[in-house]
Amino acid sequence: MDCVFDDKRIAVVFLMVWLVIVVAVFKDIGLLDTKFMSAGPSDKTVFMGMVLDTWYKWGLVAAFTFVNTSINDFMSDAISPWLLNTITDHKTKYLPYSKLTCLAISQLWSVYCNVMSVFGLFLAMTQVDFVLIRMAADLTVNMYTNMRFMRNKVTSPDRYKRDVEMELAVLDPDTQPMVPESDKSMFSIEEESGEQSKA
Repeated sequence: MDCVFDDKRIAVVFLMVWLVIVVAVFKDIGLLDTKFMSAGPSDKTVFMGMVLDTWYKWGLVAAFTFVNTSINDFMSDAISPWLLNTITDHKTKYLPYSKLTCLAISQLWSVYCNVMSVFGLFLAMTQVDFVLIRMAADLTVNMYTNMRFMRNKVTSPDRYKRDVEMELAVLDPDTQPMVPESDKSMFSIEEESGEQSKA
């Protein structure tokens, strides 16, 4: 299981296999024949007690679903990492705003998430077309935000592995990080230049 935990490519493949198994099992017991798997307006489509029996009502909820999911995903990717890396991380010593402002951002974000989670819960229980609309918004916004996160990064598996091992070494001093061969020459040059400067 170590490879599934460490290699995110294997982890995603594992998740997709499990997803196919779950869908196949529930299909076998009749999931596709339930009213949840319907699409469009009907007298059985109920959202928070409201019957969506016209295209106008269904369209408003569908538009709300897409726009609301997009806003939630975008702001979650903008605020949640900031709270984690700037506010709660003890290694960060400086704040971009006053402490009162940071606290207000954190609290208002919590209030917003709690209120919107109610709408999300009812949408997920309405019918499958709203779930698909949410998925489309998720994929669209996550594509943009993830590209923003990766815009200044380069692909280097060896350096990534070295950085992870060095972080583990900080947590566990008995762990010796393995330096890739491509980096050893760089470190040796730096050490030699340091010794020459001392001489």
